[in-house]
Amino acid sequence: MNQNGDARELLDRARIGMLALNANRMPLVTPAAFYLGGSSLLMTTSRHAVKVVLARRDPRAAFLVEDAGLSVVLQGLLEVFDPRSLQGPVRAALEGPRFALSVAGYTLKNAPFIAGYLLDLASIPGEWWPQNRVVLRLRVTRRRELPALEMPPAAAVRLPGVPAAIGRPLSRARGGRLCWSVGGSPQLAPVPWALEGSDALVWIPEGVGRPPKEGVPAALLVERHHPFRATRMLGACLRGHLRADSCAPAMLEERYGELPAGEGVFLRLTSERVTWWRGFEVRTVPVGAEVG
Repeated sequence: MNQNGDARELLDRARIGMLALNANRMPLVTPAAFYLGGSSLLMTTSRHAVKVVLARRDPRAAFLVEDAGLSVVLQGLLEVFDPRSLQGPVRAALEGPRFALSVAGYTLKNAPFIAGYLLDLASIPGEWWPQNRVVLRLRVTRRRELPALEMPPAAAVRLPGVPAAIGRPLSRARGGRLCWSVGGSPQLAPVPWALEGSDALVWIPEGVGRPPKEGVPAALLVERHHPFRATRMLGACLRGHLRADSCAPAMLEERYGELPAGEGVFLRLTSERVTWWRGFEVRTVPVGAEVG
């Protein structure tokens, strides 16, 4: 995997990225701390996490890392290394010292998150304690740099199906991350977004890859992460289907005050369900369900 200096510096510096996986009928996007070692990207999660089930069912995945001036999407196949399984330690040993060095690199890079876990250990569910964690490795087969996207301050919106205590902090989030599938492989891009009822209106700029087909399953992630405390992570992932929409430009202009610069595609995500989380509490509900 060839990388220019800016992309490599971003991947070395950033601690949080967005992982996209195929999930039955609709994709799922969640934030994850990571480490890039060689051409593989490492993460950890609970062995009980839904992303472990999804990765074993369909290993195709994408990972988005971004800052104000640059976004990078990595695509490949996701592997699960479970130290409590029979094959896990054997597979790790067969990988040689590079795998162990990558795990050590993850630990050093994400030391603040590890400290945050220790700080909040009493309130963390047992399935997320260290003895119940597995390593996820994304074997990167493709990398793409996306065009920079300037997003001005945005008016507050009310996310459907999300408790107010989570929705309020997310209501002014400028950018979302849109996931859709091309040939069965998840695609990711940062996008401006607005809401009309429970539907999301988005704009995909040129240069992010093949645009979605009409009716393709998709997901829009809106989140707020804490620099080192996983218990204070907040997020919501609207999941449904995409279609072209002529109302999207007006809705986006109303929220941001101006339309994004450049060419692109305006789409509506018809929301069917929402997955939201607050720390380690995760719920998936149909859009329109009553929330607390």
